[in-house]
Amino acid sequence: MLHPRLLGEDDIPLLKWIDRAEVIDEFYRLCNGQLSCYAQHEVVQGWPEGEAEHDALILQQCYRRGGWLYGVFDGPALVAAVVVDCLPIACAGLDLRQLKFLHVSQAYRGLGLGRQLFALAREQALVLGGQGLYVSATPSRHTVDFYMRLGCELLATPDPQLLRIEPEDIHLYLRLA
Repeated sequence: MLHPRLLGEDDIPLLKWIDRAEVIDEFYRLCNGQLSCYAQHEVVQGWPEGEAEHDALILQQCYRRGGWLYGVFDGPALVAAVVVDCLPIACAGLDLRQLKFLHVSQAYRGLGLGRQLFALAREQALVLGGQGLYVSATPSRHTVDFYMRLGCELLATPDPQLLRIEPEDIHLYLRLA
């Protein structure tokens, strides 16, 4: 049985146990303000070397400044999680809050957990004073299409700092207010 709950700082190390494995056959890139899909086969075997530890430090900082962390457990195992940062990002004429993290373990995909966690993130962005969500999405077609089906749109002008950190990501936003 799945048990959702707020996550605390002590839960952050558990995020590395989310199974990110997937097979990707198509990616997007941004060309002249439009998404262009291209074929490329990639097998993701989980977290790239050092990424889980790096993310844990970033999420710890996010938590300590008032960010929101929420997870879904199957017994003692964390199988899905979402994080919304409280820092404002002025973009697209809106005061946005960043969706810092949204992952669902491979064995739990297709159950609607991603949609449910995104809906909670939308609510939390409003609670944190945001007018929308900023999403820096990995460029896999599956990921970008997921966010676009939930109402996200391409950002004409991404946040320069976030673009510098994730230049290959597809930068999206969702207007909430």
